[in-house]
Amino acid sequence: MPFFSDDLTPVLFVVTVFSFVAVVVIAIIAAGVIKHKKEIEAYKAAIEKGLPLADVKLPKSPVATLKSGLVWIAIGIGLFVVILAQGGAKSLSVSAIPTLIGFALIVSYLVEKRAAD
Repeated sequence: MPFFSDDLTPVLFVVTVFSFVAVVVIAIIAAGVIKHKKEIEAYKAAIEKGLPLADVKLPKSPVATLKSGLVWIAIGIGLFVVILAQGGAKSLSVSAIPTLIGFALIVSYLVEKRAAD
């Protein structure tokens, strides 16, 4: 006996999709708030030291590129699984796009990390 009836499956799918979108939006907003706080702290430190604000630059962390790459790969794998589960073997190549973007971002992370060392 299945855990959910067939009538409830579309509702669960829609709730899951919209919940995922909400979590992603909240995460993006939270990341922006954290970045803004770091910028404000850098400007405060520059003002206290008497430095011109044009010289204040926050170092960009290559870890952000790695995280983005991993997220893109996860999206590609998720698409692969969903398309395969729905029997759409002919359209599996769609999942290759986000997966390859993820691999490109990871290669970019490795290049940035090697250049920083």
